[in-house]
Amino acid sequence: MLSLFSIVTPVSSATTSSSSTEIIPGGPKYKNIATLKIKDIQKIVGRKLTLKEKIGFTILKHKVKRQSKNNQKKGQTALIFGIVGLGLFLIGLFVPFVILGSLVAAIVAIVIGSSGAKEDSNSKARAGKLLGWITLALIGLLFIVAAIVLASWV
Repeated sequence: MLSLFSIVTPVSSATTSSSSTEIIPGGPKYKNIATLKIKDIQKIVGRKLTLKEKIGFTILKHKVKRQSKNNQKKGQTALIFGIVGLGLFLIGLFVPFVILGSLVAAIVAIVIGSSGAKEDSNSKARAGKLLGWITLALIGLLFIVAAIVLASWV
């Protein structure tokens, strides 16, 4: 009986669930990690790092750099969609069906800008989100003016 318990115990303890998603900290305070060197970390800690710690720090530094580049891409994409949405709105004043493209671009700018601003305080993401909201407000105002004009003709 003792051998049965010795077999079961390691199996049940080895079946812990592991998460495959890694959480990498974001935000402006973690951008400094990407600029630090191993010597700087050793000065902060007050001792020499082991080889395992040096490798772990190098991997973390690389991931933080890559994450900040992805957030900058989201911000730039949101800004581009915001500018395109506003431009299509201005063109849509003369070519009626282009306003639908402006509506789509404004919504995309808001969605991408919101996700980019949540992950990192990116000014381009916030500007794209703002341009998207301005474009949506202008489209709404245009529809209200068009409804008033059409109602006054009848």
